[in-house]
This record gives sequence, structure tokens and C-alpha cells, in this order.
Amino acid sequence: MKIAHITTVHNYNDNRIFYKECASLRSAGYDVYLMACSDRDFEENSIHVVGLKKYRNRIKHFFLVSIIDVLRRAKDVNATVYHFHDPELLFAGIILKVLGKKVIYDVHEDNAASIMSKPYLKNRFLKKIIAGALYFLERIGARIFDAIVTARPDISSKFLRYTPVTVRNFPIIPSSTRNEEIFVKKTKKTVIYVGNISDIRGIAQLIQAFEDLNDYEFWLLGKWSSTTFKNRCEKMNGWKNVRYLGIVKPTEVFAFINEADVGIITFLPVPNHLTTLATKPFEYMAMGLPVIMSDFPYWRDFFEDLGIYVDPEDSADIKEKIIAIFENGERYRYLSTKGKEKVNNSYNWEAESKKLTNLYRKLML
Repeated sequence: MKIAHITTVHNYNDNRIFYKECASLRSAGYDVYLMACSDRDFEENSIHVVGLKKYRNRIKHFFLVSIIDVLRRAKDVNATVYHFHDPELLFAGIILKVLGKKVIYDVHEDNAASIMSKPYLKNRFLKKIIAGALYFLERIGARIFDAIVTARPDISSKFLRYTPVTVRNFPIIPSSTRNEEIFVKKTKKTVIYVGNISDIRGIAQLIQAFEDLNDYEFWLLGKWSSTTFKNRCEKMNGWKNVRYLGIVKPTEVFAFINEADVGIITFLPVPNHLTTLATKPFEYMAMGLPVIMSDFPYWRDFFEDLGIYVDPEDSADIKEKIIAIFENGERYRYLSTKGKEKVNNSYNWEAESKKLTNLYRKLML
């Protein structure tokens, strides 16, 4: 059975879309196509990648790619099921449904709340209008789509009347983590952050926390949100204790995490972060790393005693908690052991992916 996933925002090799969902469905026996921005069509890991154009201008990209190009290439693929991952594709999804296709909307985040955190939208009134319009359009689509898949329980709660399927973004447990080609020599106590590097993710506060931590090193891996923010961070006093290791492929992430001592994720308290269920804490725990994280009520309720909680806006608090976990060997060992056990037993993609394959089986009946 031919199925197609679509994204015009994420890279084709996005961890959730390509390595988790598409790969799991391919293993389940489906003929999987992934429509994503690329200058060519190609095949990787037995998944057919169908190239879509990409424009820097957001408005042009929305109309020419997220609607016109997507529908044109969807006609070429002629799949039975179209599974799309971006709110920008809601119009295309509705049209595909009208044309008689089965359509799944995969909601990665609280999109209306996310709009309120977009730095390129300066006018708060405009943000509210766009967020409201998006909320309304999502509900229209949800009424007619064949299924709603979400990445978090709190997002599912917003679509309860449409019986959503929550497929959480838990990690794929690697069979091997050591990779001599990307091994990083460690000379100090090491704290690691992997992910998008932006202001609202609390990176500046993290770097500031390392200003006087000369016996420690902060490993930073990921894509910078802008050159301006990167330049600002590099001028901070704490940068002398930072090692930036570049953009990491999803298949390489665990090799770096495995060499570090503590994982950290201190998102700032913007609307879309307060109830997010980020992937990184689970990846850190899978490698036996204690995790320092933002002190959000939602995170405390979920992780309970498996987290070390800090005020993400307080560099002094972050610094204090970093020192404390290295000095408390008993606490370190407890978090390392219990976190790894929890991921191996429950918080992993192998268990979570069954929800996705079961959904597809039902749709094919």
C-alpha cells in the first residue's frame, strides 16, 4: 500500500518524520514516500524522497510550495494515504481529502501557542489574529481528516472530540553508541545540549552560567537560529568554556551524548514550552545522563524525581545545580540508573510506534 508523508518546513531527514514514522511504516510493509524540500528525488533507507521547491520568502513558499507544488507532486505519487506534518499544509490536506484521499494531520506542537513565540512576528495583535485563524482552520480540518496524530498528551487534549492518537516523540534506543569517527576527547566535566540553538531555548543563560565554571565544559550541538544570536553568544564571557560541535545527524546524536556527563534542557517559559514534551530529556536518560531541566509544573509532574529542576532564566541557579549534581555521587547514580531504566522499559520509540502502525491498519480496513 502506497503512503506519503509531507512536510515543507522540516528537513527530509527530520528525526520524527523520517527516522521514526516513515522508517517504522516502511518496516511494517508499506511503500513509503516522503515529500519534502529537496532539489532532487532520491531514495534512502528504502524510502522514496520526493523533492519540493523551497523559497526564502515565507509568503511565496506558502502559496507556491505548501499548496501548489504539494498538490502537483501528490498527484504524481498517487498515494492512498497522505500524512502531513505542518499547519501550513492544512489547505492542501483539505483539498486532498475532497479529492477522495485518506488524510492524517500530525500535530507536532501547540501551533496557536507557538505563533505567540515567533520572533519574526513583532506585533502582538497580529500574532493573536494569526493564532486564532490557525486554531479555527485546524478545527475545520480535524472534522474531515481521517485521523489526528499528536506528539504530546496536552496537544491531544485540544482535539479530544476528534479522538486523536498520541504518538510521543520518544527516542529510538541505539544498539551501539560508540563511533570512533566522531569521538570527542573529553578533558573536563561535561554538560551537553543538543537541539535548535535559539534565544527562547535559554542558550544565553546557559552560556552565562559557565562563565566561572572553568573545570567544566558545555558541549553545544545544533543549528543556530540566526547569525546575530550566534555572534552575541560568542561574545559572552562564558563562551570560553563552551565547545560548539556543529550540526549533528540524528543517527550520530547518541555517540556525543554517551561521552558527556550531564544533559541539560532549560527552555524559557514561553507559551509553547510550558507543556511541551521535548525529545532530548529522553535521549539523555537513555544514555544514563542525569538531566537538568526547566522547572515547569508540567515537566515536574511528568518526570517527577528523575529531573533536576532549575529556573531557566536564572544563570546562578543553573550554575549551582550543575556543581551540585557532580558533587553528589549518590544522587548522580540514582538519576543515571533510574532514567535509563525508564527509557528502556517505557519511554522509547519501539513501544510508541505500535500506536502509529495500528492506526494505519485501521485506516486500511
